[in-house]
Amino acid sequence: MKKLVLAALASTFVLAGCSTMGLDNERTMVVEGQSVNVKVVNIPSFKVEIAPRKAICEYTANDGNVVEAECIQYRQTYQKNYNTLNGNIQGFTYEPNYRYILDLRQEAVADEAAGTVKPMWILNEVVSKTAE
Repeated sequence: MKKLVLAALASTFVLAGCSTMGLDNERTMVVEGQSVNVKVVNIPSFKVEIAPRKAICEYTANDGNVVEAECIQYRQTYQKNYNTLNGNIQGFTYEPNYRYILDLRQEAVADEAAGTVKPMWILNEVVSKTAE
């Protein structure tokens, strides 16, 4: 009986993996002023700096329209320029006029309808919060 349960669990994981294998897991990002393609993968921990002010950015809404909004500006601690984040960081509440260093994790989430894999950032810890 245990072997049957283990076989069922193993086949579930194999089938789940196969169903997402055809998804597009690459995104284009601007790094140091250059556009590069990157794969969306799970990352258990990385640090980013959050700027004290948001920036105006454009993103494509679910209905395909381009929308202008205010977006959080972030950079990895070794980068010179900020990027805009078109989305939220789960578990993090942004307050203007504070510079943050955050320890985050990234999870690759399948969007079956769009046929893509999207990154989701989740707060591990607020390392520092400094008034500007």
